[in-house]
Amino acid sequence: MIPIVTKRTELKGHVGAVYSLSQGLSDDMVLSASGDKFVAQWNIETGKPDTFSVKMQAIVYATFYLKEQNKLLVGTAAGSFHVFDLQEKKEVKNLVLDSKGIFAIQYSSLRKKIFLATEGGKLIVLDAKDFLVEKIINVSKLKLRSCCLGAEETILYVTDGTGDLHVFNAQTLERIHSFSANKLSCNIVAVHPSEAWILTGGRDAYLNVYDVKNYQLVKSIPAHNYAIYDIKFLTGTNYFATASRDKTVKLWGAQSLDFLLRINKEQYEGHTHSVNSLFWSQKNNCLVSAGDDRRIILWNIE
Repeated sequence: MIPIVTKRTELKGHVGAVYSLSQGLSDDMVLSASGDKFVAQWNIETGKPDTFSVKMQAIVYATFYLKEQNKLLVGTAAGSFHVFDLQEKKEVKNLVLDSKGIFAIQYSSLRKKIFLATEGGKLIVLDAKDFLVEKIINVSKLKLRSCCLGAEETILYVTDGTGDLHVFNAQTLERIHSFSANKLSCNIVAVHPSEAWILTGGRDAYLNVYDVKNYQLVKSIPAHNYAIYDIKFLTGTNYFATASRDKTVKLWGAQSLDFLLRINKEQYEGHTHSVNSLFWSQKNNCLVSAGDDRRIILWNIE
């Protein structure tokens, strides 16, 4: 079945490219990280900006709301990692962890660890209780754009600018396996919610599907015209979405892996520049996309 997509609204306010979207401080909220050095929060239900925002000293690449502690984690292009206590409304930790940017933040609630993927090719592991560095692993000479925990938080997948995907034991931090997942650069990895698959998207514009047990290629799809930057499963539906530098968002069948629909500028008044990040609000049945055109667009998916 082909989904019905309607444009709900646009969220405007950033004056720089929007690099990432993440869960906000409630189910109705989404956080955006931008080149204008702001972290902003938006209400998906009302389609309006929230009063909450944080001004940083550098471009912001990544955010994560640590709900268990009511803390906001922020990674910047300057390689700094910041922790804000939202109850006390103040910054409680500021660490310079790399000479280059922090691209992704992942949290393991089971192991109380924070994983950071950096532009400098490092995987940095912090204790989530005191935010002290436990380990720094030099993974690559190129950038690590993303990292993703497996379904039971036993495995951590890390993408590499070389095109490799690295598989780590999330507890021991031992590297279990590495393999070539995409040509040129592996940008994003996602774990399928029901099938034993991992999906990767790369600079080669291919969406590749691998078996989680033996890492054998299940399917290789020439999905976009340019690099793929994000993959998001739309929980509660049978779809997933990809975002690309080719200015489009595409919807796919979660089980069939078939292409279903392209959300573009011409037909849907979509993005005019690279689409960098996606966020899915199951509560609002809304897909949120953001990119270099400084716009955040809300899409109803039916």
